[in-house]
Amino acid sequence: MDAFAQLYEKYYLLKNNLQDNQTGFKTNLIQYGITKDYYDKIDHATGLLYKFCDVKLTNATIRNAVANRLNDSHSENVKFCVLVDVLRCYDGLNHPTSFTTPEGIALMVLLGKILDLGKIMSYEQLEAVDTTTLSLIDIIPYINECSDVLGQKYSLFMSTIFEKKTPDMDCIYRRLLYNLCKKIAEVDGEITLSEQEWLNEIALLNDEAPDNDIDISGL
Repeated sequence: MDAFAQLYEKYYLLKNNLQDNQTGFKTNLIQYGITKDYYDKIDHATGLLYKFCDVKLTNATIRNAVANRLNDSHSENVKFCVLVDVLRCYDGLNHPTSFTTPEGIALMVLLGKILDLGKIMSYEQLEAVDTTTLSLIDIIPYINECSDVLGQKYSLFMSTIFEKKTPDMDCIYRRLLYNLCKKIAEVDGEITLSEQEWLNEIALLNDEAPDNDIDISGL
């Protein structure tokens, strides 16, 4: 069974568990330093990325291009490849994915939206998060395995799709990723050199072609 097959198996298992069990022990995630201001920023940033995926990445051109690269036509391929890129951003920023950290809670919020599982709808909801929602953390190792299979871990996989098919879409996509990464990086009040280097990788692709640089003004 290949990495993506294992990922889908885990995804459907989580989906069934989350639909069948929304009760049980509750965890207060606000205690891990989550302020209303930070939540609002990541909620907005993850919402923009989710909307882009939901509206712009459902066309046949993108789906077929991803299917050809994966040699698989599963309907969820595109959203999982976006999540591969998000986890590569966490690696690039050297940020934890644990849901008991402010950085990881941003990932939990994004997973809930993109996978339509265990969605967090408000800051107040973070005071009592279901164990089933917290179990979304279990899918992260499977997405990382898929990232390893796709190679070039410190690059953005979906950008390699966009650059050949729809360069303008790539600029929008990287701007949305940059915006999310910047909001996460700023949670401790500063952006370190290593964090800035990864942000530059998203914005400039660290190549000599200025035509593919993104406009980061206002972010």
